[in-house]
Amino acid sequence: MSAPSLVITCGDVNGIGLRCLAAAVEQAPLHAELTLLIDADTLQQAIDEYGLPGEIESDVWRISGTSIRLHSIHAPAQLAPGVERDDAARAAIASLEAACNLVTSGAARAMVTLPISKHALRRVGWPYPGQTEMIADHAGAEPLMVLCTRTLHVALATIHVPIHRVAGLITSERIAQRITALHEHLRMRIGIDEPRIAVLGLNPHAGEHGEIGSEDDEIIRPAIEQCRIAGLHVSGPYPADGFFGFGAYEKFDGVLAMYHDQGLIPLKLLAKGAGVNVTASLPVIRTSPDHGTAYDRIRSAEIDSASTRLAMEMAIEMANRPHGLT
Repeated sequence: MSAPSLVITCGDVNGIGLRCLAAAVEQAPLHAELTLLIDADTLQQAIDEYGLPGEIESDVWRISGTSIRLHSIHAPAQLAPGVERDDAARAAIASLEAACNLVTSGAARAMVTLPISKHALRRVGWPYPGQTEMIADHAGAEPLMVLCTRTLHVALATIHVPIHRVAGLITSERIAQRITALHEHLRMRIGIDEPRIAVLGLNPHAGEHGEIGSEDDEIIRPAIEQCRIAGLHVSGPYPADGFFGFGAYEKFDGVLAMYHDQGLIPLKLLAKGAGVNVTASLPVIRTSPDHGTAYDRIRSAEIDSASTRLAMEMAIEMANRPHGLT
């Protein structure tokens, strides 16, 4: 099997992304053709400032026997570790745009996006709530945000929206669509033939039979039943606290949460720093480490690169599957 081409965005160069990338690559060889979307001068500053391993030769970053080709994004940034800067934000945007173009055109099989500062990007006019939405816009499809470990995949019915808007966005159509999308992702991209999916309730105690809100019985439950009739292995709605608190999640491959923190807080606790963000339900493959820029840790003696390493491994695995681009 030929090595798939994997493009990696530079993220915010003043955060821990490049340190995590270097540490992840140093661990062991990756069976992929790696390309980092960054200007060579910016990367050289990072190598010098952070003491990153390897050296740049003829637009190739060589680290412990691994070669990472450099693809110029023509957006230089002056390094300022731990500081939000407009030039770093513009470089992050240019890198992400280049990745979207390369993957949607078929020039690359998958992308891994390093962490950005959304605040910094919005300050220079970036119109998206997050990288997920920008990638989906380029791909022309509705995204499904999934945060995962090797064994559990948590998808979101709503993504980056204020909590007061969540209930108004929960419809039976949306829930059924998200369940189906998660089922297809687990089957086609992860390789689980008959995935078992749990759906969490919206309200405390999943509504307590209508005593604490009607959405669980009137909106979520009918969507689950619709998907069960279609042959999917799905059940719920489950009260979120007991579902995670007492280990029920261990019986399932995938979970659909109603909103961001409901699903991501328990998943991140379970992942212990090694979770991966996957943008599913798109014709392109995108993964990302599940942490942010961590400006406050940029000078730390040790950086945990487990999430970045797993993001790269999973992107490669998905690209190698027969249906990796469907």
